[in-house]
Amino acid sequence: MRLIPEVLAPCGIYCGACPSLGTTCLGCASQEMGGLQKRISKWSCKLRVCCYEEKGLTFCSECGEYPCAKHREKLLDSHPGDPRFQYRRDVPENLITLKELGEQEYLQHMIKKYICPHCGSQVVWYDYRCVDCKAEVII
Repeated sequence: MRLIPEVLAPCGIYCGACPSLGTTCLGCASQEMGGLQKRISKWSCKLRVCCYEEKGLTFCSECGEYPCAKHREKLLDSHPGDPRFQYRRDVPENLITLKELGEQEYLQHMIKKYICPHCGSQVVWYDYRCVDCKAEVII
């Protein structure tokens, strides 16, 4: 496993649009414990543990078993029909785009994807609204 931007999770989720980022979490790829990193659930995430600790990979898509049962259960098949969790169903496309663009260009792509077209602020998952102007944004 090599270090990647903290907002790029090993599973393919873009943590930069997570409402917890910067308040209780530093991102799934962060190795920091304590301080601002108050969310402890990421340390026991089955996908993170499998990718980083068990297989020594950077992204799940590097694994010959991808998409595995764990990945499907936790992301792709979770909360079917619930639009708040669309970001999870976007993971396969995200990982393809990551491979095509490379990490830095992909990161810029995702930052732009989650910018409010009305005011330029951050759009977060679950409600897909701008944190500042509260406009609903279709991603």
